[in-house]
Formats: sequence, structure tokens, C-alpha cells
Amino acid sequence: MKQIPSSTADMLPAAAAFVERLRALFDAGQDEARIWESACVYFRELLEDRDLKRHASTWPKSLSIEGKPGNLLFYEDPDHGFVLNALIKAPGLKTSVHDHGKSWTLYGIIEGAEKVVRFDRLDAGPRVPETAQLVETGSHDVSPGYIDFVPPWEIHQEHNTNQKTVGLIVRSQRSGTFVQNRFELATGKVSQYDGPVQLPYKLCI
Repeated sequence: MKQIPSSTADMLPAAAAFVERLRALFDAGQDEARIWESACVYFRELLEDRDLKRHASTWPKSLSIEGKPGNLLFYEDPDHGFVLNALIKAPGLKTSVHDHGKSWTLYGIIEGAEKVVRFDRLDAGPRVPETAQLVETGSHDVSPGYIDFVPPWEIHQEHNTNQKTVGLIVRSQRSGTFVQNRFELATGKVSQYDGPVQLPYKLCI
């Protein structure tokens, strides 16, 4: 893998400011739930930044490596491990039913719209199971400016509309450093994977 971006020196000013505010939350020693709730406020401000929106229009339209989904990787924090990613979903795309393992995730829409469906487990199995029984618990629409707050192990699925969706993502750690689950609703089978391929990309002026 190429060198992971870990400097805010030439980053878009609004993105660099977000990173520094998030670092300050970690440096203050707050618990993770409080950190990510506070980060939502800062992240919403970032999503409204005009320079970010202009930059997003230049992001690659298709992100995949050998058939695997990919994320642009803008930044990985050298002290606290959180990352700043982007995801571009093709029109009509439906993801697998999945979780994000032990990571916290903020997913904000810059362009497009989609529906997010939530699930709960009915069984009392381990966090990383071979099988699981799920029940759908609800859904909500995600549009530009909306932030989907995904705590660890929360199970969900995303249904894109007939247009592409451009999303900015903050994760508590880089995909590939933790295990995620994929769930098959029909059979109850669960498989593990290491998340999207990470594609280093400059979020620069």
C-alpha cells in the first residue's frame, strides 16, 4: 500500500480544522461515545464547506480494486488512528447487510441520496459469528448534509437511488485494521471481511 496521508499541511482549510478539532476531543480524554457525538457537530460544518463540495466534484466516479469496493483515504491520524475517507456509490447500488465491526463511523452525504436500513440480532451469539438471526428495525432516507452515525457493531444496509452518491466518512480506525461482518438474511450465514480497499488521495487546495 502507498504511504498513508497523515498531514494536514496542504489539506483544505475546513478539513484541516475538522481534524484538529477531533484531535482535541481525543486529547481531552473523553470517552469514545462522547467524542463521536461531539464530532457530528463539527462534521456537519465540514459538509457545508464550499471548497469541499468543489473538490468532491473531482473525485473518481468508480472506486474498486479487482472487484472490491474502495474508499479514498485522505487522512489517517498518527496519534489517535481515526481516518477521513470518501465513498462514491454508483446509481442503483445496494450494499450487503453488514456492520463496521468495532469502529465508530460518521457517514455524511455531499451529493445524491439513499436509504439506510437498520437490523438487530435476535440471537445471543458472539460479535464475530458464523450465523446470526436478524430482524429489520427501520429505515431512513439520507440526503446531502445528513450524517448517519454508526456505532460499533450496528448492522445496516444502504440502498442507492438512481443517481450516484458521494459520501465523506470519518472512521475511528482505518478499514483493514479490524474485522467486519456480512450477513445473509435468507440463510443466516455470516462471513467476515476487512472492509473497503483504501486508496490514498490528496484532499488539498
